[in-house]
Amino acid sequence: MAIEITDDLVKQIARLSRLAISGEEAVGLQSHFEKILSFIAAFQALDTTGIDPSVFSCEASNVYREDEPRACLPREDALANAPQSDGTYFVVPRIVGGADEDDVGGSA
Repeated sequence: MAIEITDDLVKQIARLSRLAISGEEAVGLQSHFEKILSFIAAFQALDTTGIDPSVFSCEASNVYREDEPRACLPREDALANAPQSDGTYFVVPRIVGGADEDDVGGSA
């Protein structure tokens, strides 16, 4: 399934990423997105029939560290750069249930 990278799609991705981009930057990003998708398409064309998805080219093991309690980030600092908060939690747009794009908070 091919995805058409349009100016509107680039602007939507920029808005969701909270990036302010110019028209010139949008054209450049459109080209980058197309290259990324063509790169991914090359991987999708590979025949992986019969290949165990858990096989690695080198042996790997988990490296664990001791779980030691540490001081946590103060709530004010965590919420300092949030686009919207209620003083205790991050406030984000509802994404389930067909809510309007600008609808924030509320019950799910």
